[in-house]
Amino acid sequence: MIKLLQQKGELFVDLPPQWEAKQTIFKEASGGDASVPQLMMRALAKPINSPRLEEIVNSKHRIAVVVDDITRPTPIKDLLPRVLELLGKQGVPRANVDIVIGTGTHRPLTNGEIKERLGSAVVSSYRVHNHNSKSPDLVIMGEAPGYGPVSFNSIVARADAKIVIGSIVPHVHNGFGGGPKNIMPGICNFDTIRQHHLKNVLNPRSQVGVIERNPFLNDTVQIAKLARVDFAIQCLYDTYGNIYDILAGDVCSVHQAGIRKQTEQLGVPVKGKTDVTVVSSFPYSEGVQIMKAFMPAAMVTKLGGTIFVATELTEPLPDFFFDSIRAVRSDGSDEAEASMLEKLARNEPLIDAAMDFNMALILIFSVSRRFKLIMIGHEVLHNAASTMGFGYSPDLAAAIKEESSWRKKATVSVIPAGGYIFPMISEPFHLFGN
Repeated sequence: MIKLLQQKGELFVDLPPQWEAKQTIFKEASGGDASVPQLMMRALAKPINSPRLEEIVNSKHRIAVVVDDITRPTPIKDLLPRVLELLGKQGVPRANVDIVIGTGTHRPLTNGEIKERLGSAVVSSYRVHNHNSKSPDLVIMGEAPGYGPVSFNSIVARADAKIVIGSIVPHVHNGFGGGPKNIMPGICNFDTIRQHHLKNVLNPRSQVGVIERNPFLNDTVQIAKLARVDFAIQCLYDTYGNIYDILAGDVCSVHQAGIRKQTEQLGVPVKGKTDVTVVSSFPYSEGVQIMKAFMPAAMVTKLGGTIFVATELTEPLPDFFFDSIRAVRSDGSDEAEASMLEKLARNEPLIDAAMDFNMALILIFSVSRRFKLIMIGHEVLHNAASTMGFGYSPDLAAAIKEESSWRKKATVSVIPAGGYIFPMISEPFHLFGN
């Protein structure tokens, strides 16, 4: 019997008798020793390579607080009031504080979502803004090699003190998110984000959990430094999605310290690949975010092998994305792949949409060409799976039974939490060929 994590509880399923569970890519949570408010107070009291926040701000400062959006697990509602309270004690008037939601190229949050994420009390007392990566009033704050002038959110750019709040979690291409990534793409301009993502996505070092010589991460850091953010607050999560630590201080120093802790907490050394991989998209259950589970599964599956992805997605993907998938996948031929690679070589987006949709398309095409993938879950996945070139089943046990009717013997990898846990492999992983 194997176990997968889900928001609604654990999912158990039996493997066929002739299937061997070769490796379970998972680490049990070590457990935290304090509540989130206690961890927050501890982090603010002992910042990393930075003065304390109360030493950075004063009563005359204009303050910008950047928070991440609903695609991330950060409990903004629990963390933000403590920061605002600290600013108030330093004499900073509420009128001097702006809260910016770092959406990158994601859609803006609705008023209801903003209240839910920040809390009604905060929303009624402070100005809150969705970042717009295509806004005409973005402010150039420097140049990055290979990118030219880079602009950022004008409210943040003109602030006297800049604070970011987010989470350091594994990221499909950036190695780990959070920290600098709250800034780029969080509050950056669209063209820079587009160029950065498409330029680096195919590099075999641009991989979940990989830090050394990762061009996706290195460029993220270099671009983010241009924004000159003063202070970062970042949450760290265990395999069950519980916060076990919070770090605060200098953006890059906090990110580096968080990566070390998260690698120990979530990284699992893996040797060899298996015929079949069973993975949960936990904790992701919204939109294209569920596809982040594709990467760790693909990394440990033999070419031509089968991947079962269990997800709790219940809202259908947008129609325009289905149309885009059909256009990009075409007939799934070598010509379609060559056309995609040519666009990426020119740093051209595959579709005129947010970069997370473009990145999802690249991952979908790559996986559909190299593996048999079966999506497991709500009926809304049926049409999506078919359009993406994948199989679908509402029930994991039934899907495995059907697969075993012809695949009599198989080695199996199990990834109970594909959005958090990541495999640490020795060989490079290429999205397309070599």
